[in-house]
Amino acid sequence: METIDKLLENTRGILKLKPNYVTRYYMDHARLGLSEEPGGTYNSEINRWLPERWIASTALAAHSNPAPGEGLSFLDVPGEPITLTDAIAARPEAILGPVLARYAPMFPVLNKILDPHYPIVFHFHARDEDVKNFPQHFRGHKLGKEEAYYFLPRPKGPVPYTHLGLHAGVTRDDLSRAVAKGGDHALELSPVAAQKFGEGMYVPSGVPHRPGTALTLEIQQPSDVSLHLDWYFMGNKKTPEQTHPGFGSIEESLRFVDFERAATPSVMEKNYLIPELIEETRQPGQGEEHWIFPPRMTPKFSGKRARVTGTFEMREPSPYALLVWSGRGQLNGTPIKAGEEFLVTHPAAVIPHHLKSEGSETLEVFKLFPPHK
Repeated sequence: METIDKLLENTRGILKLKPNYVTRYYMDHARLGLSEEPGGTYNSEINRWLPERWIASTALAAHSNPAPGEGLSFLDVPGEPITLTDAIAARPEAILGPVLARYAPMFPVLNKILDPHYPIVFHFHARDEDVKNFPQHFRGHKLGKEEAYYFLPRPKGPVPYTHLGLHAGVTRDDLSRAVAKGGDHALELSPVAAQKFGEGMYVPSGVPHRPGTALTLEIQQPSDVSLHLDWYFMGNKKTPEQTHPGFGSIEESLRFVDFERAATPSVMEKNYLIPELIEETRQPGQGEEHWIFPPRMTPKFSGKRARVTGTFEMREPSPYALLVWSGRGQLNGTPIKAGEEFLVTHPAAVIPHHLKSEGSETLEVFKLFPPHK
């Protein structure tokens, strides 16, 4: 595709993407800049809100009746719309590099900003092996879903607490009985922790969890597979398709909860994330990076927070998504400002490239990586 070739040449391999908002059944808290008041994005025709921004996405939203192409990111270019999926399909090695090109047309990580007004329903995600071995239950899905959270410094909303896992010793029968009594009973079986600014959690697939109302940066496998452990949300009963898609009942879906990981002792402490300074990339007077999603956590994704006060040199082994959180400046000479997102292609990532801060506010960006192989 000649258009993609010219774009890669003109941008030196740094592709700007348009903001991409996705409808969900849960109410927004008005922190994405789309409304003035919580719930202001409600669309009565489809009975959904816009509480999520998907970043550098090649994943389709999997809820009931999605809009055509909902979930896909588009390049921020004039003329005919081009999805990131189409760009990768046209030039897989020029964007993903020789190792990750096998994932084309997918960018093999999905990043989101979650803006919930109410805690999201208690739920879990299938594992890769379950999606592969039981396609009759997970139609349309190719991957399971591991994910991790980083809690952003904005008003936290009414319930800034996340449930993760199950108390040690909880069995499938225990969870089944609690679910039958109602969601609050199931939550009593799950450890909970406050959502602290600048910290986060890793959520293995197969592990029940309920995210709280803090504004959250989420990194995950590029999948939208999900199974709920409560029939009710925001006072309304959900449909079977919303609650346990691919299964006859919630009870039937419980066979895919990973009780070994979910009910391990100290499950919350083992999966809690505190940023880790990366000494080898620290540049005094210019900037520094922290792992917010460290690669030791999982081979499926990772992520950094970079804070830049001068000119900061970077070099990475793979392409990555970049979200500008605060400040303004330049990325390899391209002007950037808070709220913008980019895909840094493999050829641009593996050679030295630079962030430059301009103005009085520290330039802060998130760098979100797919698997390296």
